Amino acid sequence: MNLEEIRDEINRVDEQLLPLFLRRMELSARAAAWKKENGAPVRDPAREEAILGSAAARSGELADYARALYVEILRLSRAYQAGLLTEHPSGQEVRS
Repeated sequence: MNLEEIRDEINRVDEQLLPLFLRRMELSARAAAWKKENGAPVRDPAREEAILGSAAARSGELADYARALYVEILRLSRAYQAGLLTEHPSGQEVRS
């Protein structure tokens, strides 16, 4: 496989990743609504650690990278939820 073919395959994977990310964020919004109704905090450290541990455990030699990916996904989810739970969600800034 040459570099162009590899990049084409990466592009196909990216085309699959984005819709999954958007679906996850949609579900985060639904979770935020539930948390608001039930007075639950945005952050659940025990759940986050379980997600991170599971991702690492399923990733073999790439465990540290998988964990880093999920740290970022969870950070984005928390930021999105926090923005939805404030009166001015547009005021939420997502820093990279």
